[in-house]
Amino acid sequence: MDIDNSNTGRSTLGFGANDRPNVVGAPELSDRSPDRWFNTAAFAFPAFGSFGDSGRNILDGPSFVNFNTSLIKTTKLREGLDLQFRAEAFNLFNHPNFNLPDNFLGSPTFGRILSAQSPRHIQFGVKLLF
Repeated sequence: MDIDNSNTGRSTLGFGANDRPNVVGAPELSDRSPDRWFNTAAFAFPAFGSFGDSGRNILDGPSFVNFNTSLIKTTKLREGLDLQFRAEAFNLFNHPNFNLPDNFLGSPTFGRILSAQSPRHIQFGVKLLF
């Protein structure tokens, strides 16, 4: 859905929304959740022919926590020939790293987080070094 309240003829400029909403309240919430990351009632459409008064980057997104690790054991088989066993874990503690919330005022999912980064991945490997 394209909304052009500024009457510029373009709802987006290729890098995000051209029109910004007006801030009519406090956008921060004390108890955030993926279903309600910020106070959506704090924003309103500006009057036709205006851009809105909200600034860039006025809201914080979710934090990113990641812990990667690997265990490697190399065993000498004979002169110039080694066998390496590897166990690697990415996002070891399986912490949910949410993506940014929907920040388009005209969207039915405004203020909600709809996706997340990759979950925990564990891989094993054997490598012959010669």
